[in-house]
Amino acid sequence: MPYIDLQTIIIINILLPTFQGRRGRYPVLEELFRQYANRLRQYLQKKTNDPDLSADIVQEAFTRIARHHDLSAIANQPSYLFRTANNLLIDHLRQTRTRATDSLAPLVLDTVVDPNPGPEQLAGKEEEMDRLRDILLSLPPVTRAVFQLSRIQGLTRDETASHLGISTSSVQKHLVLAITAISRGLEQAEP
Repeated sequence: MPYIDLQTIIIINILLPTFQGRRGRYPVLEELFRQYANRLRQYLQKKTNDPDLSADIVQEAFTRIARHHDLSAIANQPSYLFRTANNLLIDHLRQTRTRATDSLAPLVLDTVVDPNPGPEQLAGKEEEMDRLRDILLSLPPVTRAVFQLSRIQGLTRDETASHLGISTSSVQKHLVLAITAISRGLEQAEP
């Protein structure tokens, strides 16, 4: 005699009798259940490695088949039963995967870094640029011109010297003064 678990007993004693009055479906369904319920459960358990899930799918498969209007019209009832159970398993796995990705979405979004600066960063950069502008305006005119030509416009020291009519050593000296003043001014402004 095949092994019949508690789930099977519940289905035989509760589920099947509810379909008894439905024009002869009960004997066909009961026979199908007695012959294939354990095999179907074992088949699903191999696929899922979860006895509870397998039992639930077996129960749902028989419930769906019981809703069928004329079971005798199904040519290959065992095949229909296994196909129904397999489709239920696929649906379950899809729902599980969807729930898993739905629950991960907020976690994943928290780890995504936007390469564009946010409003706070833009405001901070704007304040820093204002400080830099104030520092540059406080520099002596020649030191400010050397910094602008060499660092902002990208001229070489020789080109800057030629443009301003000063020596390259003077360009070097004014550049050191400008960078030192800017560094100190930005450090003082940091909280």
